[in-house]
Amino acid sequence: MAQLIERLQSVEVMEPQEAGGLQVFGLRWQPGAGPDYKTLDESLAEGLLEVTEVTDGGSVPSLKVRNKGDRMAFLMAGEHLSGGKQNRVLNASIMVAAQTELPIPVSCVERGRWAYRSPQFGSTPSSSHSHLRRMMHSHATAGYRDHGTPTTLQGEIWSEVDRKLNETQSCSDTMYLHKAYEDSEVHLGGMVQELVLPEGASGVVFAYGGQIVGFDLFDRPMTLVKLWPKLVRAYGIDAYTNKAEKLVTQEEVQGWLHGAVQAKEEVFKSPGLGNDVRMEGPTLVGAGLLVEDLPVHVEVFANAMGA
Repeated sequence: MAQLIERLQSVEVMEPQEAGGLQVFGLRWQPGAGPDYKTLDESLAEGLLEVTEVTDGGSVPSLKVRNKGDRMAFLMAGEHLSGGKQNRVLNASIMVAAQTELPIPVSCVERGRWAYRSPQFGSTPSSSHSHLRRMMHSHATAGYRDHGTPTTLQGEIWSEVDRKLNETQSCSDTMYLHKAYEDSEVHLGGMVQELVLPEGASGVVFAYGGQIVGFDLFDRPMTLVKLWPKLVRAYGIDAYTNKAEKLVTQEEVQGWLHGAVQAKEEVFKSPGLGNDVRMEGPTLVGAGLLVEDLPVHVEVFANAMGA
């Protein structure tokens, strides 16, 4: 298997854009033709994917996914699932095989509800914000090491949800995270409208507060097209409250990416298809979902964000 870190050295960093305190740098690369799949939102919209509680009684850290389609379904780490007995987010990126049912590891982001709102889950227009995703990444890596599955520390997740709701001055009777995005939509929607998807890019580096925060990189530009609004909202909600006069340069991003050569890799079997490759180095940590030996999604976070 070709090393993920080696593959990242071929990534080209594009010119930056900025809106509302959020900087984006497009990323281009040629990882090879990956597997044929649909995204979470595509599969849900077409009625090909069902996400439900594992049983009628439910289980906080697990949901059941059934892919009724003839193509794989890609679920990105941090995507929100709303409904069921409480809203959840995905702990790690997962590829669900066609005509398959399996449990998936999730975390609760609505601690004030444990009652059915709907039997099936839908998605929301945003992914989880960068602080939460970085925290979940750290938890999931430890979960793989300790238990062989990407689990999280639910109490810390709830504390981060509380912090974010307070930061956006959002009030929710069930303490559901997406209320922060709903209350910030006037700013987030403006960022989505102002920022232009970089032509030919398969990924994006995000920066705010004068610091590089992280990136999401996919195997093909079309996946970024489909997930672009979610990612902009996810990083934008943090950028709006962390503005700085200093901007990150293209050269700084290139230097940061090159620092990945110092990272170490650990390979774990993903709960779905393929392997979850975890990276840890002096300047960054990350994970890559490899299916058929090709990277479908790579998420990386700057170490400066803290554990």
